[in-house]
Amino acid sequence: MVAQLIWIAVIYGSAVVLVHILRNRELTRQTARSGKRLHYILITRNHEAVVEWYIRVIGIHAFLTGKLFRVTVMDDDSSDATIAVASRLACSGSSINVSRFMHNRSLQAESPLQQGILVDLRFPGTTAPLPFMRMPESGGYQSERGE
Repeated sequence: MVAQLIWIAVIYGSAVVLVHILRNRELTRQTARSGKRLHYILITRNHEAVVEWYIRVIGIHAFLTGKLFRVTVMDDDSSDATIAVASRLACSGSSINVSRFMHNRSLQAESPLQQGILVDLRFPGTTAPLPFMRMPESGGYQSERGE
């Protein structure tokens, strides 16, 4: 009898916590909808192994914080399937744009890129904008493994 009352109290408490979390998340989403989206710009070169991971982690982070996001993948002449992976994710309904990186244009000169968070994966040791997005294997063609 006491065990059943404890279970009822635990379930009731969990339901109260869940309702408060969902309400807070919805309030955060409403303010995010009225504002602008988070815009991440990923510059890649031969990052087939990690580009999907980066995009999915950005999506999870946006979901948990209740913010809308957009990802632009700019590829710098990859010889692997980096573009194919990003295009597959773009076709699955994510807000992802895939384009080629233009060497003759400066990143500072392009107005849409000034409004985004730039993540250049071509250089190992580039810090990611989210602390949990850092992967030691994301060095691409300059990785220590010689790939």
